Formats: sequence, C-alpha cells, structure tokens
Amino acid sequence: MKEVISMDNVLRQILRENQFFEEMNENRFVPEYLGLIVNGVVIYNVNWVDIVDKELVLMNKDIQTHPIASLMLENLNSLMIITDSGIKEVL
Repeated sequence: MKEVISMDNVLRQILRENQFFEEMNENRFVPEYLGLIVNGVVIYNVNWVDIVDKELVLMNKDIQTHPIASLMLENLNSLMIITDSGIKEVL
C-alpha cells in the first residue's frame, strides 16, 4: 500500500526544520521575524502560524478573534521570511 503524503504534514516538517521557526505544538509555529511573504504578498506582524484543516492561518497577538490572513494549503506556492539579513526562502 502506498503512503499518502499530505501537504499539511510536509509543511509541518519544513517548518520544524527551518531555523527561523519555533514549534509550539504540532499545529503552531512562531516565526523569529514578524514579516512573511506568502505567494508574493508581504504580511507583517505575524506572531504565529497555525496549520489547521489543510489551511495556513497567520495570526497576530492583538487580533486573536480572526486571522490576519489565511490560505488553503493547496494554493500555497511560496513562503519566505523577512530577516535582518534579507529575505530567506522557507518553501
């Protein structure tokens, strides 16, 4: 039987292994820097990233009732982080 590899598990593994993210639990990752670029769109003030129900949810500590942005994982083409030394590719 062939093992099915899901995008959410792949993204979790990529974030676990990335030096710019800290894993809080299986579904929550905290970026070292607050600026992310998702599919070419710059999103600032991202305090944590959740992976839930095949969706990437970007959250801010001051707005916890709803995400500042979200994207279905099937539509995620690129993820970059803005660091002190420039833009670094995550995915």
